[in-house]
Amino acid sequence: MIINTPAPASLRACAAPDLAATPLTARSLIELAHNDMPTSAERTTWINPTELDDVHVRTLVDPASAEAVRRTAAGALLAAKAFIVFRPELVNVPLALGFKELKRGAVGLRAIGYDRGGQAICILVFNVQNDKQVSEWAMDHSDQAVVDPAISKALQEDLKHQLLTKVAALRRGEGL
Repeated sequence: MIINTPAPASLRACAAPDLAATPLTARSLIELAHNDMPTSAERTTWINPTELDDVHVRTLVDPASAEAVRRTAAGALLAAKAFIVFRPELVNVPLALGFKELKRGAVGLRAIGYDRGGQAICILVFNVQNDKQVSEWAMDHSDQAVVDPAISKALQEDLKHQLLTKVAALRRGEGL
């Protein structure tokens, strides 16, 4: 699934039932493959929230998980009928990253559905933005040469919230 990342128009659009498949973030997929984690903004933890990951995925990427629990989680993932990978592609959130550019943050993502053999079956491109009021608050309070880390953190938390809310709505069939 890591090497099979289709172009947006190459597959049918994912529908709500596709989004109900076993979910995982791009970051967790990289960790499960034991690949080196890129340091790019697209692979940060706050835009790849573990709340999007299936509980079994969380268990497998947690180094503190007991071996017996990891084996059970691996078995459950192997039994999954399909997967949906949430892959951030464009992270345009300068204030959240600590860069002094006063604009509302936006993240472009792909949700890619895979069958149990790792073949891509559908794709959905969507965006999330910082809440307008949170963005305006951040811009109003960014009057120093350096962005206050508390402002960056607030924007990161807001983007995470916006992403979780958007994915929940998509799974209900809203906005497809």
